[in-house]
Amino acid sequence: MTGLGVILLVSGMLAGGGGDDGGGADAAAGLLEPAFRNTLQITGSDGRVSRMWLDRDGVYRGHGRRVSSGVWRLRGDQLCFTQRRPIPIPVPYCTPLVAGDVGTRWNARSATGDRVVIEIVRGR
Repeated sequence: MTGLGVILLVSGMLAGGGGDDGGGADAAAGLLEPAFRNTLQITGSDGRVSRMWLDRDGVYRGHGRRVSSGVWRLRGDQLCFTQRRPIPIPVPYCTPLVAGDVGTRWNARSATGDRVVIEIVRGR
């Protein structure tokens, strides 16, 4: 399993679990503005594509093999996600926060260790 499904599998990806920097959605607003206005596209090593949308209020929605949703929070220099639906997963998944705008892409690992490429793509 790759893409958003994997990222959200253990996520908790998309923040439960305490220890955030106290700033939450407000502190991340500037750095995450491109993600709020656009789509995060996650491509797994098998080529599967998933999409994720972050909202300023700390909620995210995703669509890969399944529709999923949950909450996000900033924890230090990481963006952490806790899945609430379709199956609540209380353990947050955290990934380094990358600054950028539309067209920015970076390599990451899913919750299961699979290599993924995340890209900010235009539109919601």
